[in-house]
Amino acid sequence: MPQYSQKIIELLRVDYPDLSAWTIICANDRAVDPVQHYIHSRLGGIMPRVESVDAYITEKISGKLKLHPVAGDEQLLLFIEFLAQRFPDEPYPARRAAHLLPLLLKLAEYNIGRKTIFGTERFTEDEWNRLEDYLETAQAFRKWLSRKNLFMTELELSLLESVTPAEKEVFIGLPAMTPVTERFYRKISRERLFIDPPLFGADLFALETLPFDSAKNLVLSFRGEIKSGDGNNIELVSLEGLHALADLVTLEVSSFLDERSENEQLIIYLLDESLTPMLWNRALRHFGNAVNLAVWLPFATTAAARRLLAEIEKAKNSGHAPDFKKFAAACAMELAKNAEIYVREECEALEAAISFSTILDEWKDRLGRNLSDAAEILIQAKKFRVTGSRSAPVQVVGFGHVSGERFSRGLILSLDSGVMPSQPYEGPFINPVHVPQLRKTVFEYEDLVFRQILAQGDSIKIVAVNDVIRERTPSYYMSLLAQEFAKTVKAKAFKESLPATKTAEKPAIKIDDDLRNKLKDFTYSYSSLSKILACPFLFYHQYILKIKPPSFMDDEEKINMRMGEFVHDFLRQMTSSKDKFDAWEKLFDKLWESKGNAAIRNIPGIDIYMLNAKIFLREIYEDEKGAGERVVFADNTLASEKEFHGTIAGEYKITGRVDRLASIDGRTEIIDFKYTKKQGKYELSARTTVRERFKEKGVLHPAAQLIIYQYFNKAQAARFYFLKEPTQERQIQLLENESEEAQDLMVAIKERLDEIVGGDELLPAHDCGECEYCQYQALCGREDYYKAMRRNS
Repeated sequence: MPQYSQKIIELLRVDYPDLSAWTIICANDRAVDPVQHYIHSRLGGIMPRVESVDAYITEKISGKLKLHPVAGDEQLLLFIEFLAQRFPDEPYPARRAAHLLPLLLKLAEYNIGRKTIFGTERFTEDEWNRLEDYLETAQAFRKWLSRKNLFMTELELSLLESVTPAEKEVFIGLPAMTPVTERFYRKISRERLFIDPPLFGADLFALETLPFDSAKNLVLSFRGEIKSGDGNNIELVSLEGLHALADLVTLEVSSFLDERSENEQLIIYLLDESLTPMLWNRALRHFGNAVNLAVWLPFATTAAARRLLAEIEKAKNSGHAPDFKKFAAACAMELAKNAEIYVREECEALEAAISFSTILDEWKDRLGRNLSDAAEILIQAKKFRVTGSRSAPVQVVGFGHVSGERFSRGLILSLDSGVMPSQPYEGPFINPVHVPQLRKTVFEYEDLVFRQILAQGDSIKIVAVNDVIRERTPSYYMSLLAQEFAKTVKAKAFKESLPATKTAEKPAIKIDDDLRNKLKDFTYSYSSLSKILACPFLFYHQYILKIKPPSFMDDEEKINMRMGEFVHDFLRQMTSSKDKFDAWEKLFDKLWESKGNAAIRNIPGIDIYMLNAKIFLREIYEDEKGAGERVVFADNTLASEKEFHGTIAGEYKITGRVDRLASIDGRTEIIDFKYTKKQGKYELSARTTVRERFKEKGVLHPAAQLIIYQYFNKAQAARFYFLKEPTQERQIQLLENESEEAQDLMVAIKERLDEIVGGDELLPAHDCGECEYCQYQALCGREDYYKAMRRNS
């Protein structure tokens, strides 16, 4: 037990058994439950108030304004109502509110205005007007709320300046330091602020201050302490494939439950809470009451939420408002009837549906035609808890769940790029350039919480995922830990052991005359061509039988693909507006809201993908504008989405569609946009050409697409452009020697197709490059990976 924990108990013991005059304020709401449990188990009596700093600030502001705080579930509903009144001609106030409210709250949180924003020399008058419009909207919303005797804490944070901590208020931990909260925390006396000491390796511990942003600098600035450790209790692991996380968790929990002594606990810290549904469904739920899931599950993934969405869609089609009251009653009846036979999460989800539907029914008159849109948006954001016991041997908690208690074994996952350290919020006027403190705030806070966890565990395993397909790679923070504590990152994969001699033959498709003719007459695209060359079995099921995998096997890759389709369409249409490149965002928004885009726009959860796409495009636009050399936002397009047809070595038909044909440096060039980050598989080798690699391995390098497109369009050059690449190195140019071998590559492809078509059967290739994406593995019999379990949410 940390020393400060005993000090808190001693402070409280003075007033034992009535501790109600005391307030314990935790840095975040995740620590409230364990701190409350700790005080109750160590001291008992009439408990003090234990709350998060957010709840504390809300209460203080409420006392100053004499207004009531807006409940979390109603914040967006009120903002939708406000926008509908303020902008009566707005067709989709619910969607506008969902995009605008987080921005207004961040502007207020970091006190952003004309006088506080940095890097404004490149701002246009239009951008300044937009900022003023945002600030005026926030101000108008505050006044509108006050007339209803309400306020929203995030919009009133400046009032914290006038708050002074009281004598019997004890603060545990540091929250993310915004300008206002930092000034407030500086007022807290040293005797009333308790900070878990973070753990550092010996070399960093020895330095007085670190020459970079860190938990050490942050804690020392509040006169806190740090700990030194040799890292003997730390193990670093890199997993091959996202799906392996469930296998690892199952193994760790099983072994812990077998080996544990009385009162020992395994704490699983989820850095990425989007993993919760996968880990719960595939691993944790099977351990029953031995596991307490202290993190929230997304409501949208439940059967109750899907039924509610179906009711909303049905009502939309009929032109009537959804009957939320009736839906809540039906859920209540179902819960009463099946509470004993349903699993825990189903019961909790039904309770959440009842509560949520009741709120929506109360708002039906106030929101009117906007009710359905608001409900759909809120369903995607809503979460619910699966209740359990704080004394259960396995505790699954979120990042920030730091209470000062030690634990015997810890599992931290998944330490991936973009997850830890997380990306700071970015929106108009809010990014590390305009708000330099933003990145520092995020990193220092996360570094502090992470190292506080390291300091509390007897044995800790830190896990990262190396999954190129899903663009998940270990965070550079893993490398820093490995260097700091002189640890090796151990690569680990979960695969079934295979017998030395296979006992079962691969399934095969017999080639008869009819199938042979179909393969000869088939018009190949590059995608279908690469599949038949890599795995004829996959090609047959996808392109000849045209089998579609069931919808439950879809995951975020499909959403990403649909978003990529929209971006490609946007780039195509943008080329017809050559004089409007500087207003590209208006075209983007117009296309997004168009009737033709309804199918993509209405995909649940796609809004965040849309916002990310705008961020990627905005970065490209700014980089090209700054460099004075344009490729994407360029007035050099000769054709967009140009279709071509041809034959491979005069034998097999092929067709394709070129993203963009452009005139660059006097040459006609193919530009193929990839809605992904730059990946190693696209890099070209100076030693081996694409043709030589194909002749040796029988698999096409991705650059073969450029060669084929350039060949049939008689272009002089070709390049890939990676739209999601965060650096300015977004392009890979096709080498000239590759273009010179185009004819020979066509002959090699034709010869390989002849072998396949002229054979007796189509066989699966169990270890080809298509396997990781493949959704047909239940048919091919691949033994180490059943694709129906590949979902990551």
